[in-house]
Amino acid sequence: MGGKRTKRLLARAKRPKRSVKSDRAKRIPIYAAPLAIIAVLVAGYYTFYPGDCRKLEETAATKRPGIVRFPRSAKTLNNLLKIPADRLGDVDIAEMDLLCATGLPGAEKLDIDHALATLDLWADRVKFETERHLYRVTDPRHAEHYRHSEAYLRAEFLVQILCEDVGVKYDPSARTGTFSFKDSRVAFIHGMIPAPDESVACTPGGTCASMPVMYVAIGRRLGYPLKLVTTKGHVFVRWDGRDHPNPAWRERFNMEGTNGFNSFPDGYYKTWPFKLTDRQVKANGYLKSLTPRQEFAQFLAARGHCGTDHGQPAFAASCYENACGYDPASPAYPQWFADAAIASGFRAHIPALAKLVARRRQRRVLDPDSIVANQEAAARREWLRTHPKKDAIGFGVPTGIPTGTPNMYQPYRPPVPAQPPGGVSTHRQPSRPLMPGQPVQNRP
Repeated sequence: MGGKRTKRLLARAKRPKRSVKSDRAKRIPIYAAPLAIIAVLVAGYYTFYPGDCRKLEETAATKRPGIVRFPRSAKTLNNLLKIPADRLGDVDIAEMDLLCATGLPGAEKLDIDHALATLDLWADRVKFETERHLYRVTDPRHAEHYRHSEAYLRAEFLVQILCEDVGVKYDPSARTGTFSFKDSRVAFIHGMIPAPDESVACTPGGTCASMPVMYVAIGRRLGYPLKLVTTKGHVFVRWDGRDHPNPAWRERFNMEGTNGFNSFPDGYYKTWPFKLTDRQVKANGYLKSLTPRQEFAQFLAARGHCGTDHGQPAFAASCYENACGYDPASPAYPQWFADAAIASGFRAHIPALAKLVARRRQRRVLDPDSIVANQEAAARREWLRTHPKKDAIGFGVPTGIPTGTPNMYQPYRPPVPAQPPGGVSTHRQPSRPLMPGQPVQNRP
């Protein structure tokens, strides 16, 4: 037995040894072939079905929106006016609003960079609170309240977080019936944004002229399809996402947020705050979602109202003329401009406005009842000529000059304070804003 075993070992030792490297080389095709097949299949899918791949990427991107950080587009209002009108859609609505407030009374502490950074922080807070409550859309305990709609929940939480957690509030002084644009904080969003050395409790608050702009500014930072909408004497917000890439946001409904959250149909605004006919709605462009150009025109007109209420028709005329340039279809801006131009002797740069002023002056000369009005206008121009003192706006401030510029299309009316009388949503009672110093209660 021993001899046979020895012979076998000797014979095995004489055999040529196989290389380890050669064995590995033979195994490489075995492992590489499946990987190559998978790579070919993936490349082919992206080549022949690119639309499906992009759709999956869009769905993943829109399912959980991030914060949109808007870069500064202009440092001054003059720089903003130089931006082509078709590019205003790329400009932050908050920046447009704040630039139109610069230099006005009430904007002495305005720091636009700080204000925009504050809005970014508030948007982060709204996003956090909204995302952790999205379960309510499908939760049987809350789904009916939110209409089984993610868009409706996001809209309500936008208003609720800003009012209850952040502390944004309605300006109590605007409820007294003595509304005036003399303080720019009632018309622009810096009335709700604290200065660098202040808190939200120190701000006077907003109105229906400024709070909707605040909600739209925050909402657009979250990617929400929000628009400003006007009716006679009032501004509100609309969720207008019918063409949005996210199917959960393809809805259209109106938002009220000056006294808690409410949602009313378009027909409601034909009866409140004023009764309107279909002809009036069409002639004034009411109940339509505003374009970026029309939003900018609104802010320029508010700047003109501030000049009007300070008795500065020349300044107001300049603002109204700019508003006409961005929204020439509006019938209100030309009439406001004509009243201010006639009172101040302002020379129009737009030919159509110059013709309107000429016709209005001709009617005033031929009308015996306008003699007193012409004398008042002459006295006003003489006062401006003999009082060169300037204020923060850049013009003198005479006293005893009546405010307001009514016209045949849309009377000069300030935004209507607060919510509709008795207007309570059928879906939720309005939330109550916190009073200064009141602790924030955590929601479940």
